[in-house]
Order: sequence, then C-alpha cells, then structure tokens
Amino acid sequence: MIKKNAELSFMMMFVFIVMNFLMSMSSTLFNGILDKIAIAMNISVAQTGYLSSLYAYGAIGTPLFLMLCRKISHSVLLKATLLSNIFFGILSILAANFPLLLFSRFMLGMFGTAYGVLATTSIVFLSKSDRVGKNLSLLITGSATALMIGLPICRILINHYTWQSIYFILILLMILGLIYFMIFLPEVKVKNSNQNLKTELKLLKNKKVLTVIICSLVTFIGYGAFYTYITPYIVEIFPALEPVMGGILVLIGLCSFLGNLLGGVICDQIGFKKALWLGSLAQVIIGFVIWFSKSSMYLNLIFIFLWMMTGWFIGLQLNTGINIVTNRQSSVLVSINGSIIQFAQALGGSIASLIISTFGIAWNISSSIVDSLLVIFILMILKDNHE
Repeated sequence: MIKKNAELSFMMMFVFIVMNFLMSMSSTLFNGILDKIAIAMNISVAQTGYLSSLYAYGAIGTPLFLMLCRKISHSVLLKATLLSNIFFGILSILAANFPLLLFSRFMLGMFGTAYGVLATTSIVFLSKSDRVGKNLSLLITGSATALMIGLPICRILINHYTWQSIYFILILLMILGLIYFMIFLPEVKVKNSNQNLKTELKLLKNKKVLTVIICSLVTFIGYGAFYTYITPYIVEIFPALEPVMGGILVLIGLCSFLGNLLGGVICDQIGFKKALWLGSLAQVIIGFVIWFSKSSMYLNLIFIFLWMMTGWFIGLQLNTGINIVTNRQSSVLVSINGSIIQFAQALGGSIASLIISTFGIAWNISSSIVDSLLVIFILMILKDNHE
C-alpha cells in the first residue's frame, strides 16, 4: 500500500508529463492537419476548424463540473476524467457522422480540461514545498513537446495513416497511464468548502481580477482565430511550403517555447501588466507585417514565427497574472480563467471560419490585430492608479 502523503516519484512525474503530452495532442491534433482532414472528410477547411473549436467550447463546463464534484475524492475524479477522455476518444474514432464527431470533441474538451486542472493540483500536493514550481514547469513541458514534436509527427504520419489510427495510438497510451494511476496514484486530499468557494467567487468583483479575465477573453479570440487555421493559411498562401510543413510546425513549436521562456523573464523584471501591454503592442505590429508581406514568402513566415512567440509570451502574462491578482489562493478563478481562454480560442476559431468563408484566408490575421488593439485599450481604461 502507498502512503497518502507519498513523495512524488520520478516514475509518477514521468507519467504525469506523458499524460499532459497526450491531452495536449488530443486538444490540438487537428490543428496541424486541418487541410488533410478537410480532404479526407470532403468538407471545407472552415468546417474542419470546428473540430478544434468544439473542444475549446467544451472547456466552458469545466469549472461547473469541478464544483459539482467537489465532494468526490480528488484521485478518483482524476482517474474518472482520464477514463472519460478515453471513452470519448474512442467514440470520436468510431463516429459515423460529423455531428457525432463534434459532440465527442465537445465532451473531450470538458473532461480534458478538467483532467488538466486535477493533474496540476495533484502535482502541487505530491511535491515537496521546494519542488512545486520545478515540477509544475516539468508538467508544462508535456504541452510544449506536443507542439514541437507531436504535431509535426502527425503532419508526417497523416500522409500514410488515417487520423483515426494516429488518435488510437494516443488512446492506447492513455489506457496505460490510467492503469498506472489506478495502481500507484496515492490519495490526494484538497481542502474545499462552500465558504471558500463563496470567498473565491467574490474576487470576481476585484478590478484587477476582472482586467485579467477580460484581457484573457479578448486576447485568445484573436489568437484562436489565426492559430486554428495557421497550417491551411501557410499552405494556401505559399503552396511551395506544403512538403516541409512538418519542419515548419517544429519551428512554430520552438518559437512558442521560447516565447513562454522569455515571457517569464520579462514578467519577473517589469511585472505582468507592462509585459502584457508590450506583448500586445508587438502583436499588433507583427500582425500588420504579416498582412502586408504576403508577397514575400520568407518574410511572412518569419513574422508568423514571431507571432507565435509573442502569443505564448502574452499567454504567460495572463496565466501568471490570474495567480498574482488572486494572491495564489483561488483555484476556482484559475480554472474559470483557463476555461475562458479555451472558450475564447473556440470563439476565435468560429469567427475565423466566417472571415475565411467571406473574405478568404488571407484576411484571417485581421482578428488578431483588432483584438490586440482592444487589449491595449482595455489596459489603459482599467488601469489601476495605485500601481
């Protein structure tokens, strides 16, 4: 038997990282192969984008789901959400029609996001006090690896196998992870009470909290609009790059990692609000360059890389900001902010679908430009004079 306060072992940490990688792959699998999926399903690229959008919409229900399940054992709930991801993953593979596939993606979004929150809490509980930050950063490497390595590999494999076959491999690995958790995961007890919940929700009236949440919503609408269709954008504007899209996706993942790393350094030096303002300003400038440089393949591609780097730079400020303005004492608001980010990306993808259908995919960057300008305006309007 394992003690309830068992120390986080190397193997347990490794499994958590792998599961984080698989969940990120499940979330973003279609992003890197939208054009291929559209051809395979005989539908438009704009329609295919809903496979990513519905996943993000599902995340909206995560805070409510976790509140309703507050009395269930944390460890049991973590394993239950992982099992649900496996079930709806299988259902998506077997889906006989597009609406059923969209429903599966919606449910995967809710349970996948819930698993992410529970996994993060588990890492905090199982880690020694001086290892919490390091172990959380290790957990996040799963997502970064999915973007840098997972998606490019999928881009290569989709030329030889169906997306269902690729997804089935992910599900098999999830099953192995579930078996490991069922045998070795110790009990995780997290204090939750109705009074704590009421106290946390009162923080929504705080001006600083509202600023972060509103900026998260607006920022990720623009990010979701362009990123959801970034692969078909590159392929359609520059067809010559289609054979090397795998390598381009690797570079996009690397830029995201570097943007996140740089964001942490700058945030510590000047604070998340100033860094958010600078990042949003940079995103506006980069967006205009992308818009007006479509005749230059290399210049346009370079600024797409910079756009991704800035996007993750901004994301770091918002994820750090919600923890700072709540004094790191509100897991509920962190969950709500995370769900808003997912919802915003889904909404952005839906808006992008309309833009692409009406004006063409070349106009898709306009949403990022407009939303980045709005964030700058919001930060100016909601500026705290006591800061």
